[in-house]
Amino acid sequence: MGKEMESITSIRLIALIDNATHYEGPILAENGISLFIEIKSKSSAIKILFDTGLTGNTLINNSKQLNLDLSTIDAIVISHNHYDHTGGLLNVLEKTGKPLPIIMHPDALKPKYAILPSLGIKKLTYTGPPFPWEKVKEKGGVFALSKGPLTIAENVMTTGEIPRTTEFESVDGFYIIDNGKFKEDILLDDQALALKLNNDSLVLITGCGHSGIINTLQQAIKLTNAEKVRAVIGGFHLIDAASDRIERTVEELKKLNPEIVVPMHCTGFKAKKKIADALPTAFRELYCGDYIEIV
Repeated sequence: MGKEMESITSIRLIALIDNATHYEGPILAENGISLFIEIKSKSSAIKILFDTGLTGNTLINNSKQLNLDLSTIDAIVISHNHYDHTGGLLNVLEKTGKPLPIIMHPDALKPKYAILPSLGIKKLTYTGPPFPWEKVKEKGGVFALSKGPLTIAENVMTTGEIPRTTEFESVDGFYIIDNGKFKEDILLDDQALALKLNNDSLVLITGCGHSGIINTLQQAIKLTNAEKVRAVIGGFHLIDAASDRIERTVEELKKLNPEIVVPMHCTGFKAKKKIADALPTAFRELYCGDYIEIV
């Protein structure tokens, strides 16, 4: 018989970056997201930095104020290549001082652009990281590029590319240069982090959820064979979504009946309110400096 996989016993997630802070202290906020995640099992522990925010300066400041040692990070997961998720990467690598896996989809290395009038981006705008990717290698980053799910530790994995199965979740306004061709980008590099707890429940962590938060949940449930959703935390990218998409997203979330829902970053106030009204016992707020523990 094969060795039985060791289960996750606890997760501590600390918000280093979000668009807002309610923390009583010298904590800064900026557009983007970065989550410091400590995952423990009976005999081991792993620390993952999920995304790196916009500038890096805010992330470094907040990690100092919260007494978080970035040199203890075991891996960095990049949800997608947009600047507000990759911008702090070089600063983090300077602080870690060791070779570190940078886990992301290979499309994240390609030049990305957007035209999003609903968000004030009315002309073609570069949306990738504010540095050439070669700099990451110079700072000690070791790319772990995968289109499919990538296992980081037992019961800890990325979703890889997320199938687009719902009819109401779509990606519009993004563009990519691929092999010298300029074309629409459906953001195949968008991925999330899936954690399976010892009671066969799923904790899903998203950056922006460009693939659609329901599509993302469905992929994570399939990968982990989870029997229920314990928590879904991160950006849901509903900030400029039509009312119908928000309503249908909330309907599907209610069917999945998560115990904890933490919409952050790009979710938008309107969607947050709808989620809070529909799932009042599950809804939680998480801003820069805040943390959540799941056991």
